Amino acid sequence: MSTLSERLTRALAEKGVSDRQAARDIRAAGFPITHAYISQLKKSRTTNPGLDVLTALARYLGTTVGWLAGDPDPVENPVADGAAVDQATQVQEGLAALGVQNLAERTAGLSPLSLDAISQMIEAMRAAEGLHRNTETPPDRR
Repeated sequence: MSTLSERLTRALAEKGVSDRQAARDIRAAGFPITHAYISQLKKSRTTNPGLDVLTALARYLGTTVGWLAGDPDPVENPVADGAAVDQATQVQEGLAALGVQNLAERTAGLSPLSLDAISQMIEAMRAAEGLHRNTETPPDRR
């Protein structure tokens, strides 16, 4: 399995851009990133970027966050048309719009048992506030 460092280095080389140019292009698309940070990722000096960074890089490179992060994939670069990147971006934007992106990001890697416990806590809190399971906001906050 390839690492983020290896895949980022390879993808930038295949795109034919420097760290500096990639950072410029990504900033122009609305995401604040520096060429120094990209360089640190490529050299494995920074090894745990946030989902927002991975999403911005994946979108720019025309791949998925999973591929970039080193998920095993039998295909070299699974996204030829960008559909998976668009879908991941839509999910991230939806989570951000709901104000739950940070919460969702923090559940990554938790066991099914832990995820179930979190779900039960949320339901208990909703019940304590008089909310039904399918209600988005309490009636007094609409």
